[in-house]
Amino acid sequence: MAAEKFITLAIHTYPHAVTLKKILESHGVTVKFESLVISGTGIASGVRVKILETDLPLALKITESAGTFPSAKLEMKMAGSYATVLIPVDFSSDSLLACRAGFELARKLSLHPVLLHAYVTPYFNGNIGYTDSFSGELAPIMGDGMDAMEAMEEEIDMQKESHRMMVAFRKKLDASLLDAGLDDVDYSVNISEGIPEEVILEYCRLTPPGLVVMSTRGVNKKGEQLIGSVTAEVLDSCRVPVFTIPDNFDFTSVDSLKKLVYFCNLDQQDILSVDSLMRMFGYPDVDVTLIPVNDRAGENVKEKVSMLCDYFNKNYPTAKFSFEVFPAKTFREDFENYDRQSGIQLLIVPNKKKNVFSRLFNPGIAHKLLFERDTPLLALPV
Repeated sequence: MAAEKFITLAIHTYPHAVTLKKILESHGVTVKFESLVISGTGIASGVRVKILETDLPLALKITESAGTFPSAKLEMKMAGSYATVLIPVDFSSDSLLACRAGFELARKLSLHPVLLHAYVTPYFNGNIGYTDSFSGELAPIMGDGMDAMEAMEEEIDMQKESHRMMVAFRKKLDASLLDAGLDDVDYSVNISEGIPEEVILEYCRLTPPGLVVMSTRGVNKKGEQLIGSVTAEVLDSCRVPVFTIPDNFDFTSVDSLKKLVYFCNLDQQDILSVDSLMRMFGYPDVDVTLIPVNDRAGENVKEKVSMLCDYFNKNYPTAKFSFEVFPAKTFREDFENYDRQSGIQLLIVPNKKKNVFSRLFNPGIAHKLLFERDTPLLALPV
């Protein structure tokens, strides 16, 4: 009798592979691990999660069925995230654009959208949950006499104004969602006191969403906002994926984004990130260009990225992978020329967390691209 054949179901880091193994084995699926290194590149690519070929239908049902865990939700469960899309809003037309993209992603990935608005007062620090009927309790304010009363009155006024503006924004949003055919997506709203970027980061720390979607200003409007941009601060510090969309981008749908660029480091994370993305989005038919940006990749960069490209083409046949290698000295100019000629629609950036001094003097590639391109960007924490 021939031995039963094991096939690869997924590729993960070891901790994520262990989580997936526990989920599968709890349903009676036999699982084993196999280390993966791409031959010739020296890239350690994590762990192959292998199952018996006869268990494939059950394994796919577990990982992709809406009745258990849709693939996107499974990814987020394994990463310790909640199955939500966080959309910070400031009630502008840019926020409506972010909501359009965020709600479409939410429906595509079976996630729940949460709108988050932050307002600032010098006295009060707390948050309220917003529902159709306004209610909330104020935190105690230090002080007494007229100063305390004035602070209390200002806080109440700020809360009421935020509530009023949210109601007006929801009317515009609901009309926009109806026009886009997204009116069937249920959503929640949160109003919090605090500096916007701090509120967003604290929300992501306490209840990490699967994705943050934010609008950005076009390049021609960013000149005076290079310092202190809320989106830039979130990109630099947030440890969940962030999707940004410029206000002047002609967005029609997520599925219309076919021409992608992935900035690769030629390390393990490239394999894991691309594998996760392809499975989350249902193995889309996209054109992905790999562009290495790791100055420490050593020699034979073209050979390494070529092997990585071949690996992706073999494992994701619905997509087309190619690569471009630009010298470090002329990287910006070469990439700008490539961008003009190829019509890039989405930039995908592995985004490493930096301390405050690194962010000031050597901002990451996601931060730079945010200000230099009128192109949607997906930053993936690594």
